Parts: sequence; structure tokens; C-alpha cells
Amino acid sequence: MIVVHIHDIQDNLTPFGTATQSSTYYKGGISQNAIKPPVSNEFSYGNCSHTNYTRTPAWWMFQFSIGIAYITDITIYYRESWSKRMDGFKLYVTNTSAIPPDGYLCYEDPDPGLPNITQTIPCNKLGRYVIYYDTTGENGKGPFIELCYVAIIGCRKGFWGRNCEKVCSEYCTERHCYPGNGSCIFGCNTDSCLNNNCNKYTGICTDGCKERRTGDFCNKFSINTAETDDDEVTTRIGIFIGIFMGGVLLGILMTVFVCFVIRRKRQLPQKQSKDNALKKTQSQDPHTMTMLEWKMYLLIRISDETGANDMTR
Repeated sequence: MIVVHIHDIQDNLTPFGTATQSSTYYKGGISQNAIKPPVSNEFSYGNCSHTNYTRTPAWWMFQFSIGIAYITDITIYYRESWSKRMDGFKLYVTNTSAIPPDGYLCYEDPDPGLPNITQTIPCNKLGRYVIYYDTTGENGKGPFIELCYVAIIGCRKGFWGRNCEKVCSEYCTERHCYPGNGSCIFGCNTDSCLNNNCNKYTGICTDGCKERRTGDFCNKFSINTAETDDDEVTTRIGIFIGIFMGGVLLGILMTVFVCFVIRRKRQLPQKQSKDNALKKTQSQDPHTMTMLEWKMYLLIRISDETGANDMTR
């Protein structure tokens, strides 16, 4: 039995998807066996996949359930002692399930010689499917596919780090980064970077920012950049001062209005009291008034006339 340890930097993504294959041998060997433990080359129909005897191309396919993933490496554990059935195989990362595969060719087994039954193949490609494809027969039979275990190493798109727990920088193009170190795979956003230069690992603008931009990623606006026109700065300051003075004037007007309302409310009861006294006095016959009542009547009349004159000024 041959056992090889799997990478522990990123995730093995095979738990996040399903496997299918071109056919299944009548004794067993379903496609899902290749993504389940044990991690071994030791063959059994319950542990490994096994396609049927046909003269057409054989394939084994894995589809991600998490959408798109960035695949760094694929490790294959083929049936021990049967490397001749691997001869001439191809490994693809694709975005469709088309057969023959029409995506990225990660690896093609070269001639002459037989391949190793356990090998790790670097791909470094973004895709939705991994396809093992074989058109080479063996002694007039086949082709066959007998995969005992497949480990697909990488991270779901947008994540990186051990166990893919870190989120790619928002300044990476399409927020996509390399799973091993978080560097921007498609480059970083240079829209606001001076000379269109940015650090591919951090997304920081290395040469500074374009006009009216500031911050490490040049994602903030600034009115105080050297490139800003003096007249424009003066205009903006004038607008600010105008808004401030307008607010002050509005506050003064509101204060005067409130004081006027309060004063009117205080004068109203006094006026009503005087009116009541005047009515009472007027209802009496002047000829029947005492000297004291007559004096009060005159005082009230004089006070009313004085108040009226004050209001008309």
C-alpha cells in the first residue's frame, strides 16, 4: 500500500462537490469512491472508481457545489500496479462539463514511459470542473479509469490562507487572489493609482494617487491636493462661509420671532383685564359715578390710548 500526505496549506475541496464518470464497472467502482477516504492506492470496488470496458474515451469529472474555485494542485492516487492504464491521461480544469473537455489543460502524460500512480499536479487555475480524461487503451481494451483517491487543493474564489479563512482584498480585480499568499491574481484596481501602479500583494498604490485622491488605496477624495486649482479652493471656501453666515442669520431671525411671540402673550392678559374694567365703568351712567370711579375711568382711557399709540409706531 502506498500512502502520500495531502497539502495542509489550503482546503481539500472535494467535500464541496460531486463526482461523475463515463461508465461504471458492473462489479462496482462508483465515481464518488474517488473523493472518499481512505487516502490510498490500494484497490477495491468499494474504495476506488472503475469505469467499464469500452472503446470510447473514458472520463471522471468533479463539479464544485461552491461555484468557482481556484485550484492550486490536484493529487491523484491511482490503482496500485496498474500504471499502464494511466498511460496518456490528461487532466483539465474547465468551466463547462463538455466532453471532450474544452477548458484549461493542466497536465498531459508524456511519452515514453509509464506515469507514477501517485502524483501531485500543479494547475493554478480558476474553474468549476476538474476532469480526468483518457483516450488510450490497454492491450486492445479500455481505456479505463481506476482512481482510488483524488485531492483537489485550493480555495473558493475570493478566499485564501490556511483553511481558506481569509477574504481577498477588495482592491484585487474581481476580488480574487492566490490561495497561498493572498496576492491579486488578475491584478489590482489601478483606476485611482498614479501611473497605474499598485502592489499585487496588498493592492496599495505604490506611486501615489491620481488628482484629488488620497489614502493607501487612493479610494478617498481630497480637496487639498497639490493639483487642486487655487481658484477652486477659494470658491469652495466662499461657499462654506456663505452657508455658515446664512445659518447664523436664520438663527437670529428665529430668536427675534420667539421673543415677539412671548411678549405678545404676556401683554394679552393685561389688555383683557383693562378692557373688562373699562366695560364695567362704561356701563355706568356718568352722572351716577362717584369721583373715584370717574378718575379710574379716565386713567383706563389714557392707558389704552397710550398703548395704541405705541403699537402704531
